[in-house]
Amino acid sequence: MKSIRTIKVLFIAALLLMPTWSFAKSQVKASTIIDQINAGKAVQYKNAEIVGDLDFTSIKDVTVDEKSKAGRLLSKGSTLVYWYHVRSPVSFTDCAFTGDVLAYIHDDDENETHNAIFYEDVDFQGCNFQGKSAFKYVKFKTKANFKNTQYSDEALFKYTKFSTATSFSNSRFDDAANFKYTKFSADVSFSNCNFSREANFKYTKFPKAVNFDNATFKRLANFKYTKFPEGVNFKDAQFMGNADFKYTKFSEPLNFDGVVFDDDVNFKYTKIDGKSFTSYLVKKKLKRS
Repeated sequence: MKSIRTIKVLFIAALLLMPTWSFAKSQVKASTIIDQINAGKAVQYKNAEIVGDLDFTSIKDVTVDEKSKAGRLLSKGSTLVYWYHVRSPVSFTDCAFTGDVLAYIHDDDENETHNAIFYEDVDFQGCNFQGKSAFKYVKFKTKANFKNTQYSDEALFKYTKFSTATSFSNSRFDDAANFKYTKFSADVSFSNCNFSREANFKYTKFPKAVNFDNATFKRLANFKYTKFPEGVNFKDAQFMGNADFKYTKFSEPLNFDGVVFDDDVNFKYTKIDGKSFTSYLVKKKLKRS
């Protein structure tokens, strides 16, 4: 009887542990993903843990940028640029990247820049970037989705080019979010994002509608020289640190309803539809705590 009772207890314990087992992430080597791309296969993973550095600049399909090559011939101090062509669709849903995710690398010793171009859809929805996430200078030729993502290190999207509508909504940036000089060709959303450190959108181009509604900026929110030719929505956003909108160019529709500024805000030389922003501020009476 005692042994039967023991077996029953162990069986019940095993049943209680089953939910934990079923939701455990399967592990995939980053090198396996690179091999798939080199073989021309689609990359699709869900609820997986990607182990090791996922380096898109290590794929075999690479060309030298001819303009940079000509520049190097004229001057040895000129940067030589390599493009890595990712021609497979890439999809990661609810995945964790334990290493770095690299689509950009600069070699200081050789003065060379290595950048990726994604020709098919790219999806990182619900992912956790535990290491670096470097997408500087990267080109997304089709859909790119970064909804519900978490960045433990700097989210580096400086000079990145997005060709279609994209979203970073409901994402958390624990370190700097660097979107300086980024070019968005279509609608983009940063709704409900949490920026723990500097959110840098200086010189960023938003040719279409953009949403920052319910976003939280805990440190500097840098929108200096940023252009919003089709309007922007900051409804219920909270700026806990400094907010810099100096030289920013707004256009209607512009929504600052419910916005709270807890620290200094700079609207010097700011324009809306080519006119002074002062009258808009007086009219709206933006709330400050």
